[in-house]
Amino acid sequence: MRLGKAVVVLFWLSALWNLFVPMAEPMGAVVKWAAPLLLLMHTAEHFFFSRRFAAMGAPLSMKDRYMILIFGGFHLMSLMKQIPIQAVGDQHSA
Repeated sequence: MRLGKAVVVLFWLSALWNLFVPMAEPMGAVVKWAAPLLLLMHTAEHFFFSRRFAAMGAPLSMKDRYMILIFGGFHLMSLMKQIPIQAVGDQHSA
């Protein structure tokens, strides 16, 4: 997971660098289009999983919300490891 997060950080740094010092084509165009798409995907993950965590009784902190926007699924995997798994039958018992 650390390797995945490191790759994502390198991508975001290259996307920021591309704003100030444009890369040679076609790599510059790829980064220019991939960064907003990745941010859109991470925003969707943030929306759906924040609702899921709230429904499970474990709302996300602001730090976790920002980490999901940056790292996406890599941060979600680390969050899922921290939450105990409930049996399906236990969710509806009163």
